[in-house]
Formats: sequence, C-alpha cells, structure tokens
Amino acid sequence: MSKKLLRLLALLAVFSLFAIGCGGDDDTSSTSEETAEEATEETVEECVLGPGVSDTEIKIGSSQPLTGNLAALGVQAEFALNATIKRINDGGGIAGRTISLTVQDDEFNPEKTVTNAQYFIDQVGVFAVWGSIGSAPTVAAIPLHDEAGIMTLFTWSQDTSLFDREAHPYFFSLNPSGYKQAVAFSNYFGNKFDYGSETPVVAGLVLSSPDGEEAAQGVRDGAAGAFEGGTQTWERDATTYQPQLLAMKDAGVTDIYTVVGDTQFAQIIQEMDQVGLEARVWGTNAVVTSNLIDLVGPLAEGALAVTVMTGLNADVPGLVQFREEMAAVGASEADLSSASMLAYSGGLALEAGLRAVGECLNADALADALLALEDFSTGGIMAPINFDPSTGLGNQGAIIQEVVDGVWTTVDEG
Repeated sequence: MSKKLLRLLALLAVFSLFAIGCGGDDDTSSTSEETAEEATEETVEECVLGPGVSDTEIKIGSSQPLTGNLAALGVQAEFALNATIKRINDGGGIAGRTISLTVQDDEFNPEKTVTNAQYFIDQVGVFAVWGSIGSAPTVAAIPLHDEAGIMTLFTWSQDTSLFDREAHPYFFSLNPSGYKQAVAFSNYFGNKFDYGSETPVVAGLVLSSPDGEEAAQGVRDGAAGAFEGGTQTWERDATTYQPQLLAMKDAGVTDIYTVVGDTQFAQIIQEMDQVGLEARVWGTNAVVTSNLIDLVGPLAEGALAVTVMTGLNADVPGLVQFREEMAAVGASEADLSSASMLAYSGGLALEAGLRAVGECLNADALADALLALEDFSTGGIMAPINFDPSTGLGNQGAIIQEVVDGVWTTVDEG
C-alpha cells in the first residue's frame, strides 16, 4: 500500500470521527474533537526517509581500488556487490525498492576516497557507502559519511579507530581490526601451532602507518610476543621488500606476519626466495585467493593466513550460493576470494537488515535492525553474525588456512 493511500485513509478516519461527534452535547463534541486531533497526529505522522531513499530506489556508493596495486581486490569486491544487488532486484526488491550502485575508483589513495565520498554525497545522494577497501581510505572518508548521516557498511578496513559507534554510529563491519587479527595470529602461533624444536623468531612486515603499528603491537600482545623480534615496516609507495627481508634474514626470523594484499604477498614470497630467506610467511584475509597461487605457483606451498572466513573449497551451502551468484554477474574463478566473500557476506547481512526495516528506511532504522540480528547465518562462510553495539563488529571468528597441494585449506578454526 502506497504512502499516499495510507495518508488518504488516515484523513478519512479523522473526518469520520468529526462526523460522529456532531449533534451531541458540548462535552461529547469536545471529547470527539480532542480524540480526532490525537488521531490526526498519530495517524498522519510521516516517515522520514534517509538520503538516497525514495519510494522506488535505494542508492548505494562504493569506493574501490579498481586500478593500482590492489586493483584485483577492488574488482573482486565489485563483482560481489553486483551479485547481491542482482539477487535482491531480480527478486522484486525490498519494500518496493530496487538498489542502484555507483562505484568510483580511488586507486587505494585516501585523498581520492575523500573526493569520491564528496561525490557520493553531493552528486549521487547515496544512502550508504558499502564494501570499500582499505583502512586509510575509510578513515579519511568516514567523517564525511558521518556528517552527512550516511552509513559506512562492511568495508575491508582494520583501523581500530573505526570500531567505535559512539564516534561512528553508522559503521558496521564483518572484518575485525588489524590489531585483533594480529592477536588471533599471535595466540594461535604461541599456543597451538607446532613450530617444532626450534626457538622461533616472529617478525611483522607491516605498513608504516597507524594500522600497521597496531598489527605489530597485536603480535607482541599475544602469545607469540615472547618470540617477537626483527619486525620491519614498509612505505606505501614501496616497490620492493628486499631490504626488509634481508634484515629479517640477518635476524634469524623464522615466521613473518604480513598485512598486505595477494599481489604484494606474492611479491614477498618471490623476494624471500630471491634473497634466500627460509621462513614461514603468514597473511590475513586479503591473501587467500587463487590469484596468489597462480602468481607464485609452488612457492606458495605452506603459506599461511589468519582469516575470518572459511576456505574457498569448503563444503558449505553459503559458498555454493556465492559461487552461483558470482558466476551470474560474470565473475571468474580468480574473482572468488576473501575480498569478494567479505563483500558478499556483508550483502547478506544488509539484505536481512533492509527486509527487517521495511518501508520506513533511514540510517537509524537500519542500524537498529542490524543490531537486532541474532546468530545470523551466512551459510558457513563465516561464524554466525552478532553485531556488537559498541563497536559495530559482527564477526568474532578466527580461521587458520594454509596452502596445501596448491589449494587454500582450513587447518584450524577458533
């Protein structure tokens, strides 16, 4: 039923109350008039729709690195966003609305992400920015999102400052902070991993940035902190990691914890081979792709990663649906990755939240609906989702994966 028809029916109800009140004594008439006024206020109170929301459409924006070093991740994420939107729109939309998506390239450059945010707000008029990649870009853009009252949803960003709903009430994530992921690695390594009889030396290879420093600190704060030494940083514009790897070789490093994308991880593995550094190398969500194995072949064997999602070859119903819906929008096998799975999982939670809200859609209503989700299932892609009202984080799981016989394989879940 349309909003116009609802308002018309409400007015007719009010006129009926007036009509019933006519012809009686003064007290009855007065009471009827007061009742009519109350009914008018309650019944015709109009819903305030959020920006980017009309009776027929929900406008969404996404800032992605479609060019540059992390272009593969941006392309993969965009496929997942389109897969979600196709599923929703082909099913008739939600509350009579279809979703439209505007994607802008930011080259993983925070300044360009800010420009994109301004474009989304001023030119497109979006309801939310969804699935963007990178901590620094998200940290740079989120003040504009907050000021405009638009949502920042399910980004691939790990900076601890984002996980504060008092500061960012419309931020929701399925990807834990870099610090939390580093602690998960550190505790697994120190408490459960079999590193043999050697005394390990664990080093971080992290970006020279606040989130890189947090990742290094996470390693120190967990159980592997007892073995930490030789940590190295790299600059955003670096073209090689050889100086850091040579320093690690001199320090006797046995395990390297990195926070990089799959192409960077591949370069690190290749350069470790070139400088003769024999060490285990650990990544995060971003490295769990078939692209990595295609890039380095047998050198990938034994590479490890701490992730928040299951392996691409896991036998779970969510992955079956994911593969089918990604194929339907033209994605290849190489586009099936942690980046696309994370964006896709966010789309599942977004759809559930939108359906729970229904017709009167705004940021506050969707935030409340997401917080109300309880043990929401992604079909086994990740742990059941429960959003923390203080942080906006919905996924607390940690999964360890390893390349075994050329395939990313889950070796531990916690």
